[in-house]
Amino acid sequence: MKPSMLLIRNPLAGSYRAQNKFMEAASVIFKSDYKVYMYSTQYSGDAARIIAETGMNYDVVVCFGGDGTLNEVINGVMNLEKRPLLGYIPAGTTNDFACGLGLSKSIVEAAQDVLEGEPVPLDIGCFNNDRYFSYVASFGSFTKASYSAPQDVKNALGYPAYLLEGLKSIGDHHSYTIKLKTKDMELEDEFIFGGVSNSTSMGGILKLSESDVDLSDGLFEVMFIKKPQNIIQIQKLLMGIATRNYEIDQIVRFKTDHIIIHSDTSIAWTVDGEFGGVNTQVDIKNYHHAVKIIKPRRNGKEKVKDNALN
Repeated sequence: MKPSMLLIRNPLAGSYRAQNKFMEAASVIFKSDYKVYMYSTQYSGDAARIIAETGMNYDVVVCFGGDGTLNEVINGVMNLEKRPLLGYIPAGTTNDFACGLGLSKSIVEAAQDVLEGEPVPLDIGCFNNDRYFSYVASFGSFTKASYSAPQDVKNALGYPAYLLEGLKSIGDHHSYTIKLKTKDMELEDEFIFGGVSNSTSMGGILKLSESDVDLSDGLFEVMFIKKPQNIIQIQKLLMGIATRNYEIDQIVRFKTDHIIIHSDTSIAWTVDGEFGGVNTQVDIKNYHHAVKIIKPRRNGKEKVKDNALN
């Protein structure tokens, strides 16, 4: 019996050029040895719904869209007892998480990699026990750039749209008195940004070195930025962000698998680039090796269909 595959497409994700490549990518998938079913999402949250309802019927679920669409797919998959193998054809605006995974920027090549790649374990974050994320939960400066920049501007400009929004946000750096608690530490200070990630990017702007990030080690990369006290500290912070030098006094970095964040006032969060709600306390846990996702093989071109049933 042929293994089955569900190809989920978000028709609104990314640029027109990316969407125009969909038929080429779909042609690659439909010519494979899988029994392929296709579904186009109709509204926000639709991908999570369709997978939660039917995902148990498939060996592989492939997402064609941006990181936000992948987030929906993962939220659907995490609600299944038997989780299908995941494939990702990145067609979003910046595809931060896809870059961290080492996926091809060519949509057609990424589709081919879904068929010829290898399944690898992936950690998944859980936000307040009811929402999952693949790469980041964050608040404060920079984060609102992910959802405040108009979609047509993001589609046209890509990363520069996020950068422009992020630089605007640091000018009105609202700070929050935050208490951080992990199994190893407790800390309280005033912060303008906080990010808990499993990615080489936070908030679409703060980039991390690939050598510092392991997507399957069971640990989050955590970064908090303290409130600048004067113009000199603002300039130092901007220079650090521009040069990716985060070893400065204003930045707190560490790794953990579980963190509780409490604020005296309500904070608006983003989860995988989408609005995540307003909270005074969040509890974020790492689900180690929660899913398997297909990555390109560095050597060899063996199909993954034999792994789909495992």
